[in-house]
Amino acid sequence: MNTPCQSPEADNPLVILVQPQMGLSGDFSRHLPLSLLYVAAPLTAMAVDVEILDTRVIEGNWREALLRLLQRKPAWVGFTVMAGYPVAHSLEISRFIKKHSDTKIVWGGAMPTTDAASCLSEESVDFAVAGSGVAATAQLTAAILQGRADDLALLQKIPGLAYKINGQPHFNGRFHGFEHVSYRDLPYHLIRDYSVYGQIGSTDRVFPIYSAYGCPYRCAFCISPALYREFSPKWVPVATDEIVDHIAFLQSKYGATTIYFYDDDSFVNLEHVRAVVLALKQRNMRVKLSFRGARVDEIKRMDDDFLDLLSETGTEMLHIGVESGCQRVLDLFQKGITVADIIEINRKLARHKKLIAAYNWIIGTPTETIAEIRQTTRLLEQLIRENPRCFIFQPNIFRVVPGSVLGEKAKELGYRSPANLDEWINAEIEQNISSPWISDEMKPLIEMLQVVAYFVDEKASLLLNSGSIRDCLIKFASKLYRPLARFRFKSGFSGLLIEAKLFFLAQKLLKWWR
Repeated sequence: MNTPCQSPEADNPLVILVQPQMGLSGDFSRHLPLSLLYVAAPLTAMAVDVEILDTRVIEGNWREALLRLLQRKPAWVGFTVMAGYPVAHSLEISRFIKKHSDTKIVWGGAMPTTDAASCLSEESVDFAVAGSGVAATAQLTAAILQGRADDLALLQKIPGLAYKINGQPHFNGRFHGFEHVSYRDLPYHLIRDYSVYGQIGSTDRVFPIYSAYGCPYRCAFCISPALYREFSPKWVPVATDEIVDHIAFLQSKYGATTIYFYDDDSFVNLEHVRAVVLALKQRNMRVKLSFRGARVDEIKRMDDDFLDLLSETGTEMLHIGVESGCQRVLDLFQKGITVADIIEINRKLARHKKLIAAYNWIIGTPTETIAEIRQTTRLLEQLIRENPRCFIFQPNIFRVVPGSVLGEKAKELGYRSPANLDEWINAEIEQNISSPWISDEMKPLIEMLQVVAYFVDEKASLLLNSGSIRDCLIKFASKLYRPLARFRFKSGFSGLLIEAKLFFLAQKLLKWWR
């Protein structure tokens, strides 16, 4: 387990970087905290000691580990924070710190990027950083170490920084550009045990890396158009040699078996990906590849030779946003695709037996009807039937992203943006079905689909390869429940959903049984 170092380094100042709990979903796939390594990179170059406290995997009580670190009087403690449960856990830890220390607390990540003002409304939070925050936190660190944490003239020069003036939040504005950190500078040594990361039930050692930054598309439900509106360009690939050298380093140094490309979208330029996998092939490098970002229209541009090349060079999974099986909703999303396109690319991928198409979808969209949700489930049924190796992930419950096109539509239907952190806690994408446009009649259907989507395909048998007693039990339970899951998925029958309570109880148990 990742336990913080016990012996203080008296010569150097200390910064503590905290990864909060992610909620139930985060317990099925735990990636190493790459964003914290990015932030730590310039700090280690400044002769600052950095301790990463990953509360998802820490051995023992995080409070005890944190108290030991606080004895070293850190310059500041930072958090990477997303909406939902991570806000709740970050609040708990931040308030705990302030009871035992007067150190500065800094929040970064998606939550402060979305709503820095709400973050600073919390008394225990001193600073918030929008965007990637690599340069901003380095500059803030220098100010704190110089005893100038209250020097407004200095703070105002740090792009992306938010802070308080007379108790009121002040935001400098974001840095409009991407911040790449070479793998040579990433302090991987700060992670003391890599065995605790990866997919539940898998023995693969998974490392997330970036092959590109940003996204040029304008999906109406997504935060990316708002995030990158002022960026030019809006998508930037990492150099091929940098990517391949990075993978080689992770293999030789840490025994990486799988590389997970953490990009918003990897396939904006197919030639970029082709160059990477060809370089892997030329070096005779054997590694599994998984891509987080792939669009239906991008896969349409891929010919069979390209897909064969992906397979030959280790690609196992493509995460694909199909979003809906209703054309009206797809048009509302501004995806630029059709239902026919989705069927076409699924059949194409089915011809490539080593590739797993992992489909993401959204329900509970403003103006969406029960009949339109049923169109989506019928489409997903067809995708499984025509490509038995594809995965159907748990549906994402639509949530409003500030600055998105559909955010304005939601306001017309009675949506009110969270006014404080307590309200942001309830904005959990997997569980919140309380939006004003979701009818009481629709809620049981959504709750049912959240459960059965785990069991309508062969995820369990294909993903769980550790051979443990736990995995065998999960596989057996999945196989046993699958006929009922498929019946519910096909018919839309949500009555007598007794298994939902069992499912959520099992999720909680799996959190501790890894």
